[in-house]
Amino acid sequence: MPMAAPNLKTVPKPGEVWLSCPPYLLMARIVAVDTEVEPPVVSYELHDDDGSVLQAVDHAALDRGWWRTFQRLEPRFG
Repeated sequence: MPMAAPNLKTVPKPGEVWLSCPPYLLMARIVAVDTEVEPPVVSYELHDDDGSVLQAVDHAALDRGWWRTFQRLEPRFG
C-alpha cells in the first residue's frame, strides 16, 4: 500500500499535545498552525517529561519529518 501524502495525515491543532517518537520522550504543545502556506507550518512549545518548557519553535514545516518525529497523544479515558 503506498504511503499517504503528508496533507492526508492528521494536522495538529492549537492546544493539542503531540509526543516525540523514541529515543526521546518529549511533548510538543501546539501553539499555532498555518495551513495557508506551502508547506503548512506549525508553532509549538517543546516540554520535557516534567512539563518544563525546553524550547519554543516557530513555523516548523509540516512535512514528512514532522510525522516521523511526532505522534498525536491520544487522550485516554477510564
